[in-house]
Amino acid sequence: MTDSVLRPAPNGAGIPELLTALDSYRLARQTLLGALGLGQSNRDPLAEFAEHLVAALSGGRLAQSRVQANYDLISADGEYVQVKYLANPLSDWPNEHTVRTIPGVDWYALVVYEAFTVTGVLAFPPDLTEICAALGKRHTGQSTSLQFTRRNWWTIRDNADAYRQLGMRIWVPPFL
Repeated sequence: MTDSVLRPAPNGAGIPELLTALDSYRLARQTLLGALGLGQSNRDPLAEFAEHLVAALSGGRLAQSRVQANYDLISADGEYVQVKYLANPLSDWPNEHTVRTIPGVDWYALVVYEAFTVTGVLAFPPDLTEICAALGKRHTGQSTSLQFTRRNWWTIRDNADAYRQLGMRIWVPPFL
C-alpha cells in the first residue's frame, strides 16, 4: 500500500464515510459507558454491559477490579459469578460458546445477544452433568463443560422451568 493510492474500503465506503461511522460509534459507546458509570473504558462494551446487567439481575455487586481473575461479581447471596456473553445475528449463529466450570466460582452467567439485543441471560451451576444430559450432549467432560449452541438456547428458553429444576437461573425479556 502506498500513500499516493487511496482506495475505498471493501464495502465501497471512502475515508470520510469510515471516519464519520467511527465518530457515530464513539458517541454511542460513550453514551453506553456513561450509563454504566464507567466514563472511559477500552474494554469491550458488550462485556461491560453484560457484567452490569447480571449484577442488576442478581442483586450483586461488581468485583473491585474490572479485570478480576475467575469472577466478575458477587451476588446478593455472596456467590461468585463469572459473566460471559455470546453475540450472534438473528438469522444464524456463526458463534457458539463453551460454558466452563471455574474452581471457586458458584455461577457461570451467559448473556445472549442476538442482533445486539439481549434475548436472555442464563446462569449455570458448577456441575453441568444434568443440564448436558437434558440437552442430549455427546461431548466429553460434561460435568465441567457444555458446548452451547443455538439449538441449546432455544431448548432452554422454551423449557425454562424444566432447566430451572436442574439448577439453572434463567432470565428472558422483559426483565422487569
